[in-house]
Amino acid sequence: MLIAVPSKGRAGKTKTQRILPDCTFFVPESELHQYQPIVKNVVGVPNTVKGITPTRNWILDNTEETRVVMLDDDPYDVGWTRLYPNKAKRMKLHDPAVWQDMFHRWFDICEQIGFKIWGVKTEAATRSTLPFKPILLKGYVTASCMGIINDGSYRFDESFKVKEDYEICLRHIVNEGGILCVRYVFWQNEHWEQEGGCKDYRTVQVERDAIKRLNRMYPGMVRSAKRKANTFTIALNL
Repeated sequence: MLIAVPSKGRAGKTKTQRILPDCTFFVPESELHQYQPIVKNVVGVPNTVKGITPTRNWILDNTEETRVVMLDDDPYDVGWTRLYPNKAKRMKLHDPAVWQDMFHRWFDICEQIGFKIWGVKTEAATRSTLPFKPILLKGYVTASCMGIINDGSYRFDESFKVKEDYEICLRHIVNEGGILCVRYVFWQNEHWEQEGGCKDYRTVQVERDAIKRLNRMYPGMVRSAKRKANTFTIALNL
């Protein structure tokens, strides 16, 4: 299994390696020297590969692993939610062995039901906990924490500079009848707060154009869900 972390312009600021020390960072070749003293495993991606979407495909195309986990480099809070009679409380989970075991379990489930992609809840709000539905077979998953069975069936659409993970999610739902959504743990990232990554080209117009395209490609399946934290969060009508 490959645990891949695409990263750019964030040497010394990344956090995923603290949770999963054996993960592999994929960074531009021109920044390789900046990451090597900081992270255990790092691979240089050719500088001609520009943008997060082509980088994701380059990772899939340049590994022999059939189980690939995509993680963001800026986790803010990761763990699970413990339920009490009158409240729910977020609990941190930073044990790499536990995470790796869960990753393999979710791949096993995908293989058993014929799916190719799984994804973990990307918000830590206790109100989003689904205690009686820890796994959904329809919902949204994002590449903040996404597993892909790397057999050539699915690649990211490189015409999407952003929202490429929503597009592959919707395509999987249309093609396979669903997608594996894990909802009993969460992997929350900072996204908009940190410099680097795809923030240098993620503009208001780029986000709006991507959402419009998703609406055209998957009519009736996408709706905007504006929130204070992220104006361009979207929800799916499933």
